[in-house]
Amino acid sequence: MVFVDNLAYALFLLSFSGFLILYVVTSIYLSYRKKERDFSAILSAAKVPIAVVGAYMVILGMVSQFTWPLPGSYNILFFDPLVSFGLIMVAFAFSIHYKIKFDNIGFFGLMIGIMTIIYGIQGYNIGLTSEPFALLILYFLYGITGVFSYPVSIIMERLPGIKKDPWIGWTVCIVIFWLALLASSLISGYIGYMAIPVHLASAP
Repeated sequence: MVFVDNLAYALFLLSFSGFLILYVVTSIYLSYRKKERDFSAILSAAKVPIAVVGAYMVILGMVSQFTWPLPGSYNILFFDPLVSFGLIMVAFAFSIHYKIKFDNIGFFGLMIGIMTIIYGIQGYNIGLTSEPFALLILYFLYGITGVFSYPVSIIMERLPGIKKDPWIGWTVCIVIFWLALLASSLISGYIGYMAIPVHLASAP
């Protein structure tokens, strides 16, 4: 297969997926504040774009893993997390379609989040990329998002049956998840934007 430098687009995909999940979570929260308890319409409308973005992330990550021509282990550092987050997106879309509980998907996200933080720490320690601290921050934020996707998935399961204000700890978990995902999506989008001139110039 021919190598195509899609690193900038991979960053945009992470950003797109993050904003997509933020839109869904925010819509559910606003719906809940309006005393609505049926979120099936919101989730059903989101499953197709979630599945499409997730599937493309998996495909792009796998292709990039096997065609990476540059020296070093950048293909592992960059595309292992991309494939993993893509799998979470696809699994989430399937869980919506088949009405499967979200907690197993959330636990999968927790494990991927821990893995992503480890990748970021090791990439920083080894000094991969020209901006290792930015790498560490980005991977840490996405990792925290993955970790807190587990409690958020449990909250999404239980919200329809709650008739009173939820426990404050649930609200804290949602806020941390929301802020971490917003920050990581903004950062990855910005890095992708800054990378476009360099990666276009490197194209044959």
